[in-house]
This record gives sequence, structure tokens and C-alpha cells, in this order.
Amino acid sequence: MTSICAVAMNPITISLLSSLFTTTGALVGIPSITFLMFYVFYQATRLTASAGAGPGFGSNPDAVLLVLKWMTAAIGGIASLVSAAAQFVFNVMAVVSVAGLVLAILCWFTGQGLSTNAGWARVSACVILVPLMLVSLVLALSFDKLNRLPMLAIAGFCVLALHAVWTGGVTPAP
Repeated sequence: MTSICAVAMNPITISLLSSLFTTTGALVGIPSITFLMFYVFYQATRLTASAGAGPGFGSNPDAVLLVLKWMTAAIGGIASLVSAAAQFVFNVMAVVSVAGLVLAILCWFTGQGLSTNAGWARVSACVILVPLMLVSLVLALSFDKLNRLPMLAIAGFCVLALHAVWTGGVTPAP
């Protein structure tokens, strides 16, 4: 009777967990590496492009040209502010992509290690699953009823996955 309950309690096996970690690594890693390649390409082209000196109005401009020069300076100042804000957002996205890439590599190696039943992979899986479970529980406390359910589902999945990691994903024989 206890073996039937143990089978029904935890539907997650080590092989399923291994494939989930490997798939998560690919799903997080591909967009992260793609954005980082765009970021590196953008920075390389930005560094190689020569900064323009601005529009040339000659050495002795008249009043109309001076007004045009002031207008272009004002528009250039506003554009540089917007450009600085966009560059800040772009840099933050690059940092998030690096973190995503590190997580993707960690998930992929953990999935590969779990498939070979390595001890370090079990520890690594716990290091990934415990913070995910805690964050989802904290978010479940702060959300309303409708949004609480997915967070509780993630926490429940993490509990079942941790059980599978520490029991080896094997249920006792009847």
C-alpha cells in the first residue's frame, strides 16, 4: 500500500528532471547568447564609428545660420539624453542576458549530470530549485487570489522535484 502512495505522490523522475533542466538551459541560453552577440556587435560598431563634429556652418555664419546652429545643438542635446537613457536600458538588458547565460549553462550542466546520476548535479539542482521555491512562495504571499495559483504550482513543482532529487527519483518496490 505504501508503494502505491509513493508512486502517486511524486510523478517527477530524475530523467524527467534531467530533460527539464537541459531544455530550460537551451530555452534561456539561446535568447541570452543572441542578445549578447547583438550587444557586442553594437558596441564594436559604436567604438569604430568616428564621432561627427556636428554640422559645419562656416567660420562666419549669419543670423539664420546661427539660429539653425542653436536649434541643431538643442535637438542634439535632447537626442543625447534620450540616447543615454536608451544606452542605459541596453546595458541593463546585457547584464540580464549575462545572468541568463550563466543560469542556462548551469541548468544544462545540471541536466547532463542528473542524467548520469552525479552527486554534484543533485546538489546543483537543489541550489537552483530551493531559491526558485522560496521566491515563488514569497510571490504567492504578495499576489491576489488569481495570480497566487501559478506561484503555488511552481512551489509545489519545486517540492516534488527536490523529493525526486534526494530520493533518486526511484519509488520503493511493492
